[in-house]
Amino acid sequence: MSAQVEIREVTRDYTLAGGLRRTVTLQALRGISLTVGRGEVVGIVGESGSGKSTLMRLLLGIEQPSTGTVAIEGRAIGSYDRLARARLIQPVFQDPYSSLNPRMSIGAIITAPLEVQRWGSAVARRERVRELMAAVGLPQRLAEVFPAQLSGGQRQRVAIARALAGEPKILICDEPTSALDVSVQAQILNLLVELQRRLDLTIVLVSHNLAVISHIADRVAVMYLGEIVEQGPTDEVFSAPRHPYTRELLNAVLLPEPDFRLPELNLKGEFPSPTAPPSGCAFHPRCSRASAACSTLPTPISLSGSHWALCHHPL
Repeated sequence: MSAQVEIREVTRDYTLAGGLRRTVTLQALRGISLTVGRGEVVGIVGESGSGKSTLMRLLLGIEQPSTGTVAIEGRAIGSYDRLARARLIQPVFQDPYSSLNPRMSIGAIITAPLEVQRWGSAVARRERVRELMAAVGLPQRLAEVFPAQLSGGQRQRVAIARALAGEPKILICDEPTSALDVSVQAQILNLLVELQRRLDLTIVLVSHNLAVISHIADRVAVMYLGEIVEQGPTDEVFSAPRHPYTRELLNAVLLPEPDFRLPELNLKGEFPSPTAPPSGCAFHPRCSRASAACSTLPTPISLSGSHWALCHHPL
């Protein structure tokens, strides 16, 4: 499988006001490396503050890394002009209402990227909109209505149709179901799975919901405080986690069973500040398995081929 997205030793720092005319550096990403193959679905999971959204902005070219490289199809993402990048890679955002212009009809919203890219004639664009609406399961009669008149699930289908309008090769999905009712989430996930297979899309799916990742992703990368601490095939990572943090994430999932008690987590202390990350393994101050060695720089330990964890004491 050829690489379509390549992230190499990427860091992303932000300078913040620290009071008394001082500044502090927030290390949002710390040495991230990740490869996504053509036609692959890779999930990125982690708590709030782990760097998932920052990584998404770098993949979309909205921001540039402080150090390291982000390459799409062998070229640095910063070397693409805005339209070329938009033709290649498109986002699907978390909240389908705030990401849609409330003053535009559904048909106009889906048409807009085609007009920006000067895609075909007006007749061809109208036909393309009909095709896209059918592809995402939207009745043609909705082309003339406005986002406020749709349900949350229908709005997210519009957002997906708009993202697919210019025939991109890569979708970056940022929590695409978190703003939806539970009953609608599975429909949107199944739609993404169907479209990915039919169009041979490459998808990077950012989520804190492990169930969403397990449903759609081929591989998963687990992030903690700006680093990828575990990576591997989704089934392997979820069934046999190697990093203690991944195990605690899985243990924290609430099951819909009346007799199931709240999960007991083996975490010590508080989530550390990204302005002062711990030395060595960032998770070691909270880890029940930590030793003195964990305060030094950890080395990835390869386990069962492509499944590895950044840990001195893997499970």
